Amino acid sequence: MKILILAGGFATRLWPLTEKRAKPLLLLDGKTILAHILDKIPKEDGNLETILLTNKKFAGDFENELAKLGRRDVKIFCEDAHSDNEKVGALGAVSLAINEFKINDNILILAGDNLLPDLKIEQLFCENDSAKLAVREVKDFYEARKFGVVEVGPDSEYGFEVVDFEEKPEEPKSKLVSTGFCAIGKDLFPFLHEFAQKNPDALGAIFADLLNNGKSVFAEKVTGHWFDVGSFETYLEAHKMLQGEDLKLGKKVVQDGNKFSGKVSIGDGCEVKNCRILNSIVYPGCKLENCRISETIIDENCDFTGVDLNRKLVRKRTRLYNF
Repeated sequence: MKILILAGGFATRLWPLTEKRAKPLLLLDGKTILAHILDKIPKEDGNLETILLTNKKFAGDFENELAKLGRRDVKIFCEDAHSDNEKVGALGAVSLAINEFKINDNILILAGDNLLPDLKIEQLFCENDSAKLAVREVKDFYEARKFGVVEVGPDSEYGFEVVDFEEKPEEPKSKLVSTGFCAIGKDLFPFLHEFAQKNPDALGAIFADLLNNGKSVFAEKVTGHWFDVGSFETYLEAHKMLQGEDLKLGKKVVQDGNKFSGKVSIGDGCEVKNCRILNSIVYPGCKLENCRISETIIDENCDFTGVDLNRKLVRKRTRLYNF
């Protein structure tokens, strides 16, 4: 089994936070989303070779993060893209990586901006001639319209058999949706390559194509939380739900006279004095004094005095002083 982590997006909905940072490198509970994902992949398991699919703009940042994590077992496949309109697409990148690395094993595809804390990698192992999806039930049919909607039949030794898959339908037939974590057997690669030629960005739609070609697709129902970090709102919600302790302090943090409430994360090397902070993430290197911060994400090396912020995304190195 080869594991492919999709990390080639440019995440424009989270700018300025992701203007110069890949979304899998956002912090949650004191470490990057990528680190959370890699925690599920044992270093010592030689049967689970991992390849991270990214672009030229962020390749160096991922190399640094992997070195920091000690994950020299993870290879990087870099597509020739510096912006959104140069991307080859998620499915196109998977197809290229299969050819580039001459992969002849089943592949497990993980979305680099999603977290399924309770998922075990082995839950998605599939047979050579089939595919498998990690699926969750959402709260209502309106919510299901945002995702690939799955209808399943009876349970079997391989999981629930998928009888229909529809990408972002206007009228969903089910509240069961694909999470972006999936597996595709090596015997199905010819269908994947052919479909990717015409639909390079339609990763979810490949499963409808496989069903139309009479191939077996199964679903693994995953319980627990699912964090799809696609916007400010979902990022903040993931922070509040995933962080275990109320206050997460990084290394060499100086703080005095503060009141923290909800879930607060303060990054390495920050100085925070006489502040009131609620449900917020403060990235490393920031200096905050006499501030009121509520449900806000503050990027690296910001310097604030006497500032009130509510539900903001703050660009790195911003300086504001209100004496």
